Amino acid sequence: MNRIFKQNHKPIKFRFRQTKDDFIVTELPLWDEPEDKGNYFIAKIQKQELSTLELLDILEEELQCFNIGYAGLKDKHATTTQYISVPLKFSKSLERLRHPRIKILESFKAKGKLSIGDLKGNNFFIRLHDVNAEAASNLEDVLSEIQRHGMPNYFGYQRFGKDSGNFEKSRDVAQGEVMMKDKKIHRIMLHSYQSYLFNDWLAKRIEISLDIESKDCEELLVNMNISQEECELLKKQVGLLKVLPGDIMYEKKSKKWINVTDIQEIRKPYKEQKIVPTGLLAGSKAWRAKGMAGEIEHHFDDLTVNAIGTRREAIIYPKSIRHEYKSKDRTFELSFSLPKGSYATVLLENLANRDLTPDFSK
Repeated sequence: MNRIFKQNHKPIKFRFRQTKDDFIVTELPLWDEPEDKGNYFIAKIQKQELSTLELLDILEEELQCFNIGYAGLKDKHATTTQYISVPLKFSKSLERLRHPRIKILESFKAKGKLSIGDLKGNNFFIRLHDVNAEAASNLEDVLSEIQRHGMPNYFGYQRFGKDSGNFEKSRDVAQGEVMMKDKKIHRIMLHSYQSYLFNDWLAKRIEISLDIESKDCEELLVNMNISQEECELLKKQVGLLKVLPGDIMYEKKSKKWINVTDIQEIRKPYKEQKIVPTGLLAGSKAWRAKGMAGEIEHHFDDLTVNAIGTRREAIIYPKSIRHEYKSKDRTFELSFSLPKGSYATVLLENLANRDLTPDFSK
């Protein structure tokens, strides 16, 4: 998959084993303290070597409940903790559940069912192997840069499955040419196609941003059809992705979309991380970029996608980054948090400056 990162360092060698001991994910719920009242029952569940869909299959079979809510999908090859909801009448059955790869850590009542997106984000712990001292130092340098400037919010390889023909299959589903019997799988395939388009758009925008930084205005005026003034403003713009006229940005405080008409006006709030550029997840009602940004986005759009559509933040800023190098074991331990919908494996690829191949060996 074509991913481009801003850091131009030589690839850093390490081994990432996606296992229950080296990859630990903890969901961050929307609430600080649960109310513990209502007609639903929420359980905080730890699972190992199970995907979320496999977890749901087990719960449906054991409880005979087909109204299970969850906030997001979690990796199979990991130890993950997430919340699920069931109608209150299934609470006793859920509390009695015994399974070697499932543990209920806590539970409480709630007023409503959990839906996709009902989370703040996720905490991650990752252990990298075969890291020498030079690689550890380089990892620390790149992490420091990511903490300051953010990273591209690509969809990770988990979004697309193992099948090399998945793009064509997901496109046919998204365009309504194929209907999957399993509604969950149908939704996943549709989202996969939207994600392909988004990733390709983001790679192109990072490429353009690097060109703006490295090339002189004389060359950019011809290639990008921009004015001298716009070129100078873009070169001064601080940010991982250069914001263009017509871009749509997300204002974090108001949670509103902003259509950029003056790139000078957004310079300060963008630098202060108050607003962030967004990319299209194709659908009939999604906001589209205009002007120069719209011309680029058009090549990564599909008006036939059978979905409402939305926009996704193009840049994210990992929080609470901690790391420790253990020279004796040649391991590099890393913890951080990401907003919902973002992928820890993309951060690892950004660190490595190369695509990662999933390694599920023990």
